[in-house]
Amino acid sequence: MSTEAEPLTVPAEWAEHVIPGQLIHNADGTVDDIAPGVLVPFPDRTPVLSRAGSAAMVVASVTGRAVGLTAYGSLVAGGWFWAGLKAGTYLGYRYVRAKDLQDVLGGMNKSADWNKVGQVRRSRWRFLGYATGVTAALNVAGWIALVAGAGMTALDYSWMIPPAITAAIAATATALYGRYRLNAPGLEAGQVIAEQDAVGSDEPFPLSYCVGGEQVIDCLSRALAAHGIGTRAITIVGARNWGWELDVTLQGSTPGKVMAVADDLESDLGLPDGGFMMEPDTTDKSRITTRLVQSNPFADMPAPAVHAPRSLSVHDVVVMGRTMDGSPFELTLDGFCALIIGAMGAGKTLGALRAINEALTACRDATVWDLDPIKGGLSEFGDLMSRRARTPEECEEALEEALSYVSARRHLMDSLKMGDRWHATETHPNLYINVDEFIQLSPRGKDLLVKILRTGRQYGIYLIMAGQEATADALGDAVAMLIAYRLLMACRFEDIKIAFGPGAGKEGWRPDRMKPAVGPVANDAGQAMIMGGTFNRAIRYQFAKYTRDQIAAAVPARVAAGVTAMDSETLLKAGVALAGSSQRMNLADRLEAFAQQGGVDDAYLVAALLRAFDETGRGFLPTNEVLLPAITGAGIKDIDATSLSTKLRKHAPGVKSDRTDCPEGAYLRGWRRDDVEKAAAGLLDPVETRQNLGKRAA
Repeated sequence: MSTEAEPLTVPAEWAEHVIPGQLIHNADGTVDDIAPGVLVPFPDRTPVLSRAGSAAMVVASVTGRAVGLTAYGSLVAGGWFWAGLKAGTYLGYRYVRAKDLQDVLGGMNKSADWNKVGQVRRSRWRFLGYATGVTAALNVAGWIALVAGAGMTALDYSWMIPPAITAAIAATATALYGRYRLNAPGLEAGQVIAEQDAVGSDEPFPLSYCVGGEQVIDCLSRALAAHGIGTRAITIVGARNWGWELDVTLQGSTPGKVMAVADDLESDLGLPDGGFMMEPDTTDKSRITTRLVQSNPFADMPAPAVHAPRSLSVHDVVVMGRTMDGSPFELTLDGFCALIIGAMGAGKTLGALRAINEALTACRDATVWDLDPIKGGLSEFGDLMSRRARTPEECEEALEEALSYVSARRHLMDSLKMGDRWHATETHPNLYINVDEFIQLSPRGKDLLVKILRTGRQYGIYLIMAGQEATADALGDAVAMLIAYRLLMACRFEDIKIAFGPGAGKEGWRPDRMKPAVGPVANDAGQAMIMGGTFNRAIRYQFAKYTRDQIAAAVPARVAAGVTAMDSETLLKAGVALAGSSQRMNLADRLEAFAQQGGVDDAYLVAALLRAFDETGRGFLPTNEVLLPAITGAGIKDIDATSLSTKLRKHAPGVKSDRTDCPEGAYLRGWRRDDVEKAAAGLLDPVETRQNLGKRAA
């Protein structure tokens, strides 16, 4: 390397900033000597001290946070270590003193106990000595490996590395064990691990401890085993938003035994009251589906939309809500005769009846009645209900009329060519009678109810009864089993035996474990278990939650579209006066259809008479002035007053013309509409008319 100095090279631009030296003579005679130099420009910027201060604050903040986190982490880890060290010391003492053996022996009662304990103590000290020797040997082997393999000096710090690692491993294990004990507060001081964590243990533990399907299977298996219920296999059906659904194959047990310990299982699994549910497999007695419910399974159910007017038929499959397993709750209304039982607040009226009648009043082939002997019934449906009754007497009168429809339709089935059971259409609808609080009916009302139950379904007349309890005096179990669909909401266990049968409870049918609403707390309101028809699963169903405002808003449009009324044939056959023009026009249309089919004499004639009454809106019309011209206008010839009277009496024996004042003149002879309708009824079923001459249909 050269030590000679390199010549100084000055950049050319530096010359612009050189200040030449000079002497300045002042006025007072003094002289200032300005030395030559270089002008160095400084850029405009934030002072270094300020930037240093900001940086210092950031560093302090980050450092403080790091220190805080480190201190917190150290504190937590220290807590774990202390808990582990304390527990390990106590457990170590128990180990070397054979305290666990003394607990098993029940104390030191005889010399043999002392000998046994002494042998175990010596054996354990011997084991500890061997373990210490092996540990020391491993540390020496590690030191030799570091010297021979890693090239470290034998007598420097290399000899400290193996014991330091050993100590770190021991400290970590102690801290982790301390953390385990802190997370198991129920662990006794003398226990090494919790019972449920022991290998081969069947000690149950809460479902909330589980973080995966395998742990859930183990959790349920232990809970069942704790109550003597053996299992051959348990598989996960699915993880639901409300809990877990599992398929269980039993071994040496029955579904009834599982259901008998449901309350105990809920305690073992840490489930809410009613959270253990079971559904037996109807094809395999050894298989059940268990549902471990931790939250409301219907909490995320969307608000339903009302159906458009006359958009449904009773033959359609209608979605009524949702099943607990997530599938839609579907129902066919044709043939729907139901018993609904639930305690106050279970949701009978505002849940089940409201959802069912929302669909029924949207059907074009259904007529609906609303009977409630003590309350307001389904008042939100307004004029969509063809008949309403609010006292026991009114309900009794309505049921008596409905029973007359049963008899009437029994005689109409053949003439309408319906086959073995009534087939609902727009012109011949089903009749659905809601009877809320049926227990409050009069004794005669209950008797009429049972008679309709026994015979009405075949003829399209269905009862939907709701009550708070299925007591034997109100509805015997034999009668209950006649009802096609039995729906039990939150109720008593006694109701299950009457409505579902004596052995249903042990097969998983336990609606008594549901809770009714209490004030603003909904609980299980609107949920039901259903038996009958295609419903054979012990599973919960939730009815759609229609609000009163939704129903009230839909009423005007449905009324404007037309409310389906009972068919005129049934009313006439039952001896009930036709209530409206639509029924009367329906009767005239029916007679004309019979005439077109052939083989029905005088159908056109009676239809023409009925249309004349419809056009005038009067109950009496004179023969020569109105009726005969109407007959001639319909194209029917050779009819005079005498032949008209003969033909009407042929189909309705006993009827006769009358005289009264009318717009066409004073004291004119003519016919009343009721008599003509009787003749129409005779045309529909002449044999029955002659047998019940002058009588009301029974």
